[in-house]
Amino acid sequence: MTLPAAFFGWILASVMGLMYHLVRGGSLGRLLLYLLTAWVSFFLGHFVSHWTGWIAGRVGPLNLAPALAAAIIGLIAADFLAGPPRSDRRGRRPSPPLDDL
Repeated sequence: MTLPAAFFGWILASVMGLMYHLVRGGSLGRLLLYLLTAWVSFFLGHFVSHWTGWIAGRVGPLNLAPALAAAIIGLIAADFLAGPPRSDRRGRRPSPPLDDL
């Protein structure tokens, strides 16, 4: 893989992670999780497809279709494994119960 292809793949994976965060929402930690997951799964999908000889959607030396599919699967799996986001209720005290008059 050439350096321009790796940079193009990094940009595509970053856009996928950012778009997933835009759709799903969450905190800064979720954004970092989605970006890291998109990067790792994108390039893992590319290298596994290259290793197995599956060439689909080739853009230069980059196997784009398997890389995109792996990134989508990786993002969905990371979102599922991370669980539901915690509510941001830090520092708030529960309001006292109201007495009936």
